[in-house]
Amino acid sequence: MKKQEWDGKTGGTHGMQRALVWLTRSIGLWPVYGIIVFVMIWYLLVRPSVTRVTYNFHRRRGRNRVQAAWDVYRSLFHFGKVIIDRFAVYGGHRFEIVVDNAERYYDKLSSKEGFVLLFSHLGNSEMGAYAMATPEKHMNILFYGGETSLVMEERAKVLAKNNIGMIVVHPGEMSHVYAINEALSRGEVLTVAGDRRMGEKTITCDFMGAKAPFPAGVFQLCATLRCPILLTFVIKETNNRYHIYTEEIEQGKGLRRSEQAAYIAQQYATRLEQMAKAYPYEWFNFFDFWQETKA
Repeated sequence: MKKQEWDGKTGGTHGMQRALVWLTRSIGLWPVYGIIVFVMIWYLLVRPSVTRVTYNFHRRRGRNRVQAAWDVYRSLFHFGKVIIDRFAVYGGHRFEIVVDNAERYYDKLSSKEGFVLLFSHLGNSEMGAYAMATPEKHMNILFYGGETSLVMEERAKVLAKNNIGMIVVHPGEMSHVYAINEALSRGEVLTVAGDRRMGEKTITCDFMGAKAPFPAGVFQLCATLRCPILLTFVIKETNNRYHIYTEEIEQGKGLRRSEQAAYIAQQYATRLEQMAKAYPYEWFNFFDFWQETKA
């Protein structure tokens, strides 16, 4: 029997999600964080695939079985807070944001050339996009098309206020590829995760002590367009502060396109591993990333 995998969709009914927006606006973050202490115990039971892959991740980083089991709860509790933060933003809450290498980012914004912000499922990339949006350049975020209607509606409202548009990816369709090319040709910013696989071809990279498949499409696009790439991680440091790390990565000039895509992908994987080890409870990639189980 095929293992059930996380579907990438935010949990909860429309009413529950709407209630989160109201609660964070009405009573603040701290009381809502307190509620998820108990909610995550339930989540552990009803989302066994998430529990399994999170446990395997912590085992892979060298934790013993008891430590890894406790780390699963710590990770999911942290994930719960990040989800609450998302709905808090929808309700108008403002977080303190610290950006490393901000001058490099603003230099890119002042140029006419389009560029890519390459995120991951480490930390809260959606929060980073809101924080890094500016009037100077229109930003386009590549979003998974299977999200709930409320999340997509609330995202659209917040994005519209910040000069950000959505490019929605629907499995089996190619419309997003044309939208990406058009956006970058206009000198705009593309924000995309480099670790979300959606049934496409992959590039195998060394990652966390094993071979892991990364989605080929993102890196092939970067290699083809040869636009600047800023690798970006958005880390929740305290309840009300996020830290954004940005750095430009090399593109392997002179290599053939397939070699260049693999070169960019490995740089991404190497830096992602470093950050995952530094911030292990920020790892929110709940797919069976390595397609194997480590007991």
